[in-house]
Amino acid sequence: MKVAYITHQSPDDIRTWSGLNHYIRDSVARQGAEMVNVGPLFHWLRWDYRIKRKWFALTGQKMLEDREPSVIEMWADDITAKLEKIKPDVILTTHTYYLTMVKTDIPIVVFCDANFASLLDYYPYYVGLPQKTIDRSHAWEKADLHRAKRVLYACDHAKDFAINTYGVDPAKIDVIPFGANIECDRTESDIEDYISRRPKDCCKLLFIGKVWDRKGGDIAVAVAEELNKAGLPTTLTLMGSQPPEDRKLPECVTRLGFINKDEPAGLKKFNDTIGESHFMIVPSRAEAFGIVFCEAASYGVPSMATATGGITTAINSGVSGQTFPLEAGPKAYADYVLDKFENYADYEKLGRSAFEDFQTRTNWGVSGKRIYDHLVKVVDEIKNPR
Repeated sequence: MKVAYITHQSPDDIRTWSGLNHYIRDSVARQGAEMVNVGPLFHWLRWDYRIKRKWFALTGQKMLEDREPSVIEMWADDITAKLEKIKPDVILTTHTYYLTMVKTDIPIVVFCDANFASLLDYYPYYVGLPQKTIDRSHAWEKADLHRAKRVLYACDHAKDFAINTYGVDPAKIDVIPFGANIECDRTESDIEDYISRRPKDCCKLLFIGKVWDRKGGDIAVAVAEELNKAGLPTTLTLMGSQPPEDRKLPECVTRLGFINKDEPAGLKKFNDTIGESHFMIVPSRAEAFGIVFCEAASYGVPSMATATGGITTAINSGVSGQTFPLEAGPKAYADYVLDKFENYADYEKLGRSAFEDFQTRTNWGVSGKRIYDHLVKVVDEIKNPR
């Protein structure tokens, strides 16, 4: 089975889209599919786009490049030419709008973590969009989803919007969580070792998130302070985070900055930092999914986050961690941690179940197999119509 894999950037570049372009492709290829890259997609800035962008900047309006007709038209030209050469059995795309203006009879399968409706007025950049952009984007999203043979979402949040906003047939939608974007050969014995080496008289929290405000960085700091006030010595490590320059951090907070996992020393630091942590805490204000929660679970580290967006799929609450209402304050998180430390056997059990959840639900071996099975079924339906 030959699959045309459509991404904006090259899936060979593991830095793009948090590594998802790369891991999705490889997870399906490992099942036996012939994956042919269609990305990176080409487009140049046409004169009409440049004028429009300048006008939007002068008037203070927002522009979504990936929803602009001139950009989508150029993507369509590039994709169409490549598909004619590839002659695939099926198309797998990570975003619907790549194919909005592509005319093809090749069956399409979409796999992503969001749609326009699930992002609108939720993610900061999707707030305050021009009405024309909103109307056009809704129309395109609906048409693209209805044309697809399968719509695979990483979370229930996006699925619900597809059904309720765009009227997509639930029978052709499946929820397949993203996997952890790290290589993992850890065993249950390794996890027991990680858990046993975590101290029982102090708490180590870990925050990973570049976008400080949206990821709830200040709340994570406040939770660490609350725990220290309650009598549990607590540290918070910030990995790859960028708090505002004028943000003064308390002594219990350590900034690690960016860690290059491509280098042996960086990979060891990354592994050690997560493995020695008691909890991942990322109380996001908005989140399409949350790969870091899957990565934490692969080390037997439970996560704490908000019950918003795709997080409620990424974290199996009560099994791989705990989700809290969006309005929950630092004390709610701190009380949860204190309870686990007072009943430490419950914490150890939670660490084990987090790893089990990773093994059975949020790793690319499991997710890649499920994606592959859908692709096979779609191809079979086309070749053997009933």
